[in-house]
Amino acid sequence: MSDEVRAVRLNSGIRRGEQIEFYFDGQPLKAFKGETIAAALMASGHMVARTMDSQPLGVYCNIGICHSCLMTVNGVRSIRTCRTPVSQGCQVETQHFERTK
Repeated sequence: MSDEVRAVRLNSGIRRGEQIEFYFDGQPLKAFKGETIAAALMASGHMVARTMDSQPLGVYCNIGICHSCLMTVNGVRSIRTCRTPVSQGCQVETQHFERTK
């Protein structure tokens, strides 16, 4: 069994919104209207939402309670991407945190 985790977008029996394009760390990605940013990123194979002390962290609860999905969206820091719908042309960036010592 592989140690690699992959998210897969369900297709069977699903009605989706129109396909749109957004940008993640400057790279264009496809998504569907109605998806959250976190869901669109995971379906595109991007599992890291932020870093803490240079260590990658991904989405944890995916319901907006834990804040592990905080990213910069359209220049605004600390947006919970698991609760924010993806939109045409939006700019999403990995957010980097450092612990204060």
